[in-house]
Amino acid sequence: MKDTLTKLQASYKIDIDKWMRFQNELQQLRDAIQDISDKIKLELSFIAIRKCKHKIQQCETFLKTNSL
Repeated sequence: MKDTLTKLQASYKIDIDKWMRFQNELQQLRDAIQDISDKIKLELSFIAIRKCKHKIQQCETFLKTNSL
C-alpha cells in the first residue's frame, strides 16, 4: 500500500511539473506576442500566435489525459 502511494505521489509530481512548464511557456509566448504587437511586426506576431495556439492544444491534451 505504501509503495502504491509513493508511486502515485511521484506520478502527480511529474504531472504538476509538466503543467508548470506549460504555464511558463505560455506566459513567455504571451509576453513575446505583446512585445511584437507593440512593435507592429505582423509576420513575427503571426508566428508567435501560431506557436501559442499549438502550446494551448498541448495543454488541453495534457489536461484531458491527466486529470489531477
